[in-house]
Amino acid sequence: MSSGANQAKPRGFNLLTRIVYVHQAFSLAVLGSGLAALLGRGYGLHLLSTAVGLVIAVATIAAMFGVVKQKSLRALAWLRVLLWAAGARGLLSVLTLFGTSDAAIADFVRSMIIHEVILLPIAIYWSRGFNGRYLASLRGS
Repeated sequence: MSSGANQAKPRGFNLLTRIVYVHQAFSLAVLGSGLAALLGRGYGLHLLSTAVGLVIAVATIAAMFGVVKQKSLRALAWLRVLLWAAGARGLLSVLTLFGTSDAAIADFVRSMIIHEVILLPIAIYWSRGFNGRYLASLRGS
């Protein structure tokens, strides 16, 4: 980048940006319903985990906004951390609630599995180096 020219936008950047926003809306809906299902059923630790998931979803939206609107490398770093943290938190929730016989909790677990299947490719995409190089080229010019 000695010429100072902007790099081309990475393939899928706009699409994956929209997918993150839609996925986080889905996350808020799933985690909100999970919170309602867990309330009053004696799942204190899972209730806390679900509340943390809600906070991560809102923070992810804020980080994605920072990446897209402000072209922030720091926001990209936070986005990566938040996506992987959401994946780890979700996986632990699924594994610990998997054998539950309660129908509402079982629905929540199925929704979390779908959430994880969508989240992992998103996290992999945003963890790749070309996004950081693209944002750095925009900030450098």
